[in-house]
This record gives sequence, structure tokens and C-alpha cells, in this order.
Amino acid sequence: MDLRWALAPFCAAGLGALMVAAVSWGRGDVRASPPRGQLAWFGLLAGCFALVALRYGKGPLMWVSPTVFAQGLGAGLLVAAAGLAVMGSRSRVRADALRAEAPRSLDEGVEALRQGQAPRWGVYRGRLAASDQVTSPGGVVCAFYEAELRGVKPDGGKGSLLSVERAYAPVLQMRGERTQAALSFSPSLLLAPLRVRPCRVGTPAEVAPGLEAPVEGAPPEEALSYERVGKLGEECLVVGELRPGPVAGVYELRGRQGGPAMVLLGNSGEGMGARLARRAWTLFALAGGLTVAAAWVFAG
Repeated sequence: MDLRWALAPFCAAGLGALMVAAVSWGRGDVRASPPRGQLAWFGLLAGCFALVALRYGKGPLMWVSPTVFAQGLGAGLLVAAAGLAVMGSRSRVRADALRAEAPRSLDEGVEALRQGQAPRWGVYRGRLAASDQVTSPGGVVCAFYEAELRGVKPDGGKGSLLSVERAYAPVLQMRGERTQAALSFSPSLLLAPLRVRPCRVGTPAEVAPGLEAPVEGAPPEEALSYERVGKLGEECLVVGELRPGPVAGVYELRGRQGGPAMVLLGNSGEGMGARLARRAWTLFALAGGLTVAAAWVFAG
């Protein structure tokens, strides 16, 4: 049987995936929170189609020589392996900090700095604060939130995705009993438990005077907010380095090389340390596999 007929269903599936991706990308909620896993699989699928096209003397890979293509592929695999190794090392450092010792209070850390000790990397305990406040779709006044608004299903399952919303205060802080420190944060390193709260979406933008009907906007609709919220005053753990700030008497918590610190809310530090360690070893294994693949490509 001709191999082209055997690959025909996969080609049709690939074209269908292209159409679905084009339609989905037009939605604002998908652009706001791109599905990285699906995009990675889509890239792998596109690469497979390019290799099949090359087998039959077609496609964009015919524009470069096999030697240049092999060198570029090997270099790309090495770059990807290096990126995974860096991500794994960062997860490993945070895991070691969470499992090494009990969290230290922010007041103790600031007192040690005032006594002349060097900035210390570790886990600090305090309460979340912020320079401003935001309100989640579920009505919680907080320092930050990330929420998926979904329709309500009679069986209690997840309904259709209506929108994705997120907001953060400009400056996050950790407060102790007597001291406070500014947090250098990244949304990807703010970890909070997922909560489901009822909300309403589609509130009309304007109502004409003397009329009950809205002039514009959709009528309110019951929905559920699947949200991660950082409540003001909630106890939290921060994995980072406590150091003096740019102004005397001001302190800040940062990650390695001045990067963002990891903020944990409502999670066990020891359990999160084990999860980060498993993630680190997974990333190291993937990096090793890509390195072996790159060596095989260069050797060929």
C-alpha cells in the first residue's frame, strides 16, 4: 500500500487542527492565556508533517541542504536541553530550600540583617500585603487573582469557558509583626489554592434613565469563578533571599540573581518541596534525552 494513503488521515487531522487553532486564536481569552502544552504538541505535529513532506521531495525543508538542516536541528536540540536544565536547576534550588529547614519569620531575618549578617537565601514566613487592592470575580478583596469564568452546568461539572481574568497589585509585600519587605514577584511563581466561587457576568454597561432594559451590554448571567486568590493579610511563605533595599530601613525579598521570589499561599512547604524536586528531575531527564538526540543528529 502506498504510504501516502496511509498518512492521509493524519494529514486531514493536521488540517483540521490548523482550522481549530485559527478559530480559537481569535478568542480573547485564548490569547490572554495561551495553552502552552497544546502549542508544543502543535509544533511537534508541524515538524512531523515537514519531515514527511521532505520524504516525498516537497515542503519548506527542501529549501535547505540536509547538512544545514541537521546542524540547525542539532543546535536547536542543544538550546532546548540547556533551557530545560536551567529550569530544572531553579526548581531544584527552591525544593532544597523548602525541605532543608523550617521557615524563618520575616522579623528574625530583618533582625539578622540589622546585626550585620550577610543576606540569606531560604524560606520566610509572614503575611501578604500590597500597595493596592483588587477584587476577584468572586468578590474577594485581595492582592492578586487569576480566574477562569465558566458557565454553570446542572451536573456540577465545569461549564464552557466564558473569559479569563487576572489582576495584580503593583507592589506586593510581606509583613511581619514589626517589619515588612517588598516582594519581587512573577505571576508564574505565585502559588495559591484553587477555589470555586459563584459570580455574575455580562453586567450591562449602561441603563437608560427611566428604563429597566439595558442600553448596551448582555444581561447578567450566573457563572462560576475558578480562581486563585492572594488574600490581604493571609499567611504565606516566600522562597527567596532577604536583602537590604535601595533605601536605608527598606528590605526586599528576591530570587536568585535578583529574579522573582516564589510565593506560596495555603500550601505545605514540605509537600511543595517534594513536588518541585520531582519536577526538577523530570526536567533534567528531558534535557538529557534532548542532549542524546542532538549528539545522534550531529553524528549522523
